Amino acid sequence: MIGKKRCDHPLEVCIKYDELAEYVIEKGIGKEITKKQALHILKKSEEAGLVHLVDNAREGIKHTCNCCGCCCWSVGTIRRKRIPRDVLMATYFLRETDLEKCTGCGQCVEICPVHVIKMEGDFPVVDLEWCIGCGVCAGPCPSGAVKLVRKVDAIPPKDFKELHQQILKERRSKEPA
Repeated sequence: MIGKKRCDHPLEVCIKYDELAEYVIEKGIGKEITKKQALHILKKSEEAGLVHLVDNAREGIKHTCNCCGCCCWSVGTIRRKRIPRDVLMATYFLRETDLEKCTGCGQCVEICPVHVIKMEGDFPVVDLEWCIGCGVCAGPCPSGAVKLVRKVDAIPPKDFKELHQQILKERRSKEPA
């Protein structure tokens, strides 16, 4: 992130909770912050167009990452189209555009962290196979034409135990007999 391929996004943007926070503080790779400081990091990250990512579970969240498309291992990998989105991350929402409200300003094209929005004529078109449903494009939309819609069957696992059981089940179903 430093050097030739320098990242201009804020760097101190990951937040850890509970025992994970205690671990990174103990190892000297993190520091304790207040709730006010954490909220400031989230606001600064949003203003910079970073993607808020949390653990893939409904309960027991241990960290919030705020990722950019140039350096992040998951968001950047999808941006470079190295690994299909659905192989790398669970996506529970997708973007929809209300063409009645859309002014065709193109701000969403510029800020999309995975570069999956392109202008065709006067309107943005989203590649839904690669869209990560992060909502970064919704913030700068001056007309409120962008919204996120929950994928029909997309419900995150309850907690890490359920997540890991789901991953093991999926892996076992793909193993040769």
